[in-house]
Amino acid sequence: MTFAKIVEKSGFNEDEAALIAPEWEASEKSSGDIFFLKDEFIRKYAALAEIKPEHLEEIFQAKTALESDAAAVRLLWHYHHLLYRAEKKFVPGQLPPAKRLQAAESGCFYFLLALSGYPEAVALYQRKGYPENVLKDTLSDMSVWVEHYKNQLGFAGLTSRILGWLEGHIHGETFRLGRLQFKPYCKFFDRVEVYRNIKTGVTMALSADGLRYNRQGLLYEPGIDQCECGSWISALQHTPASVTGNPVAPDGYVKSEQITLDTGEWKKVLSEGDPVIDIHIPAIGPMTVEACADSAGQAVEFMKKYFPELKHRAFVCESWLLDNQFEQILGPDSNIILFQRAGYLYPFPHKSEAVSRIFGENADKLGLDSLPQKSSLQKAAAGFLIKGGTFRNGAMFLMLDDLPWGSNKYRN
Repeated sequence: MTFAKIVEKSGFNEDEAALIAPEWEASEKSSGDIFFLKDEFIRKYAALAEIKPEHLEEIFQAKTALESDAAAVRLLWHYHHLLYRAEKKFVPGQLPPAKRLQAAESGCFYFLLALSGYPEAVALYQRKGYPENVLKDTLSDMSVWVEHYKNQLGFAGLTSRILGWLEGHIHGETFRLGRLQFKPYCKFFDRVEVYRNIKTGVTMALSADGLRYNRQGLLYEPGIDQCECGSWISALQHTPASVTGNPVAPDGYVKSEQITLDTGEWKKVLSEGDPVIDIHIPAIGPMTVEACADSAGQAVEFMKKYFPELKHRAFVCESWLLDNQFEQILGPDSNIILFQRAGYLYPFPHKSEAVSRIFGENADKLGLDSLPQKSSLQKAAAGFLIKGGTFRNGAMFLMLDDLPWGSNKYRN
């Protein structure tokens, strides 16, 4: 089938076609026997990914329909080539979406595309000497997203967006170590500078320069805050002997009144560009203090052994779970609150995923009165929304020398 015919059947525009055209002849030469469409291959690596048997059977059913579409199969191989075989490899975000496929076939398409990279992950772990249990735990994250696709669309599969996330697992950029996932190749965000008093050990964060905050000390969000009344802009000034700025309290609220720190007494310990370990929280069950503490300890040892050259300074995490407004609606013993209190919170932009994560992907369309209220979190979140609240994104850091996790050093 010609490239022009594939473009037509896939519904690509001129820009999308031009993007993937240069490698077409190269992928054509190797497109005979597509190994990752074979049942034996799928069952082997689906087991490694811990895909539920009932979900795997649904994927096999969708595969039968997908294989009857020659254009989709040829595109699937071309995308595999672009991700794993091309001299200049693509990243998933560069691939035009397979928009003509129905939900079941689309979910199968991206599932098979992700699974086709799993041999790469196995080879990488063997080459680097990473533990086999870490390989299994990390790659099993696919099952979480297959389940998510099933819950939202009624079919087992993956979205194109999640393909990009799973690529980090395949290429050794994300590791699950116990309860949490960790990314070693990260730099600290340019949102705060962190100082420590050399005498008392007290930690103080100062806001980056030029950020607008609302009157509560949260980042001003045009889509949330109704007007700029009461808002203000942070300032950060350095001299040879001091630094002056807006302090960020450990609970994530920024103060409009500035303070000055004597740099002879306050040492900068974390700033933009410093190497950090990024935390991701997979949806695999309760995130108790004990589980998170164990996970963080594993991560420190893992990074020291396999990435000693990176010299990490801190853990960081950016998530809807780090909205400091949760303290208004959840009890002090909530795992979310205990997770927050393990670190030092600070405001971070991006739209919160709280509503979709708590109530489901279609929650925005349901209306407040139709939101499910089965769990305690759903009940508390629904009450917050009904009263006019809006969830925000958040972030936190935890200096590695402030471990163990959960010691609450910043709040004491």
